[in-house]
Amino acid sequence: MRSRWKRPLCLALALGAASLPHRSAHAQDAAELQEARDKFQKALALQTGGDWAGALALLKEVAAVRSTPQVRFNIALCEENLGQLVAAVGDYELAAADARKAGESEVVEQAQRRLEELKGRIPKIVVKRGKNADSATIALDGVTLGDQVIGKAMNVDPGPHVVTARAAGFESFRTTVRVVEASTETVIVSLTEEPLPPAPRSPEPKGPPAEAPTSNSVAYIVGGVGIASLATAGVMFGLRQDALNELEDGCGADDRCPPELEDTAKRGERYTLIGNVTLGVGVVGIGIGTILLLTGRSASEGGFQPVAPNTLAGVSYVGRF
Repeated sequence: MRSRWKRPLCLALALGAASLPHRSAHAQDAAELQEARDKFQKALALQTGGDWAGALALLKEVAAVRSTPQVRFNIALCEENLGQLVAAVGDYELAAADARKAGESEVVEQAQRRLEELKGRIPKIVVKRGKNADSATIALDGVTLGDQVIGKAMNVDPGPHVVTARAAGFESFRTTVRVVEASTETVIVSLTEEPLPPAPRSPEPKGPPAEAPTSNSVAYIVGGVGIASLATAGVMFGLRQDALNELEDGCGADDRCPPELEDTAKRGERYTLIGNVTLGVGVVGIGIGTILLLTGRSASEGGFQPVAPNTLAGVSYVGRF
């Protein structure tokens, strides 16, 4: 039905307006007005050919120079055919108001007729607060909704619309609803509490726990230390003997030694001291290790008290030192 009047209406308005009025304005010159008239005529031609988007773009440029009831009416007509019904209602109302002031009865009549039909076609969306949404911030197509429109029918254009909501401590809400002409869709916003963060996991052990050393292990360790100490003692006593030989060769029968052998004598004394200490440690270590192997107990369990190296005063070598 609408297709039977769209084209004649555009032509009637064009003829009725003839072209934009020739009255000049302070900020407008003749060239600017003539360009606007040419764009208006071209827009009417695009409307006739069904290019509503192209016609709307030109008409908005014309309105920026000079807006008349005819220009506003044709803008509304383009918006209606592009599915922008809410904007079309507003521009039809503006066209009718401007036409009344200008005495353009034909524009008033046509605008009122289009408004009556169009208002029944506009779809509506009702957004309501549901569970946990009492204090949520709700938006429709990215525009935050005030409390005065929550729960009330809002005019929207046909097509998909996105409702979002957010509140502290709750997961974000988002849904898309598609509406068709003359329908009403209701969206209930319900929020879900955010899940609690997972408890921190205890670090997994990187390897099997270290086992306490057994008594046999301790026995081998202590015995090994004793053997190593005996070996060291043997080396020290060997070096001591070398120093003794050097002194016997350099000193006379009356044990008078020249001054140059003083370092050799001191070296021999040091070797003797180290040899006696390591010998004592070696004897004690081998003794403890043997006892541990025989009894199967650790040193802390047995109550065995090792003999300190300095108690082995009787273990020594008779010599010059």
